[in-house]
Amino acid sequence: MAGDAFDEKLAQWNAWCEAPWGRLRFSVVRETLRRQAVALDAEGGGLRVLDVGGGDGRDALALAEAGHDVTIVDPAPRWLAQASRRAEALGVTARLHTVEGSLDDLPPFEEEFDLVLCHFVLHYRPSGGQDIERLAARLRPGGRLSVMAPNPSARVIMKLTREGPEAALAELSSDDFESATFTTTARKVTAGEVEGQMVAAGLRVVGRYAARVVNDYVSDDTLKEDPDYFAALERLELALCDQEPFVSLGGMWQVVAERAG
Repeated sequence: MAGDAFDEKLAQWNAWCEAPWGRLRFSVVRETLRRQAVALDAEGGGLRVLDVGGGDGRDALALAEAGHDVTIVDPAPRWLAQASRRAEALGVTARLHTVEGSLDDLPPFEEEFDLVLCHFVLHYRPSGGQDIERLAARLRPGGRLSVMAPNPSARVIMKLTREGPEAALAELSSDDFESATFTTTARKVTAGEVEGQMVAAGLRVVGRYAARVVNDYVSDDTLKEDPDYFAALERLELALCDQEPFVSLGGMWQVVAERAG
């Protein structure tokens, strides 16, 4: 999708992020990225982080708050402007850099990065491209790449619990899905597919996680508006985010891979 198309959907995105299921997604990813940052920054000197398609900074700014230097590349100027406003509110403006661009035209950088993020981007991209290679090329030796996307397998079970077996069968046979937030069609991308591309690009998988392991199977969304219920659900999500077989069932998968040192 072009940057202006995403710009038009900014209000819908903000509403999704504030909903319980959006908050759970960011809560889990904040924890998984914290773990990666701790592993990469053993001496505490701070990391150079690149977030490709990072939009309004909801993933990367948590790392800026932790003292790391963050660069967000995104094709949508209004989203980058919102990232800057969020950084100002958090007091981390000096640690945020925004660049208008995309995976097709990543700008040159003087240095390689310790941690590269590409979350919820690949399913809007054409298949068969060199996206993982482009991202891997931005890593320093020993640096890590984190990729995240919706889990096609989980969508089948979610359809079953909410709409019945016919809807689940239709979901199983489809190669794409409708992105409700952006009102567009996206292609299905599996964790296994991306892991294969990471290995081909010379990376080694070091982490597998999932967000919304249980949320998407609770069909009564009104329950999640209750603060006590939500708090318990969040604790459960965090407890299951790195454990199989739950990782394979999560509504969103996250894979982290490392470049050889």
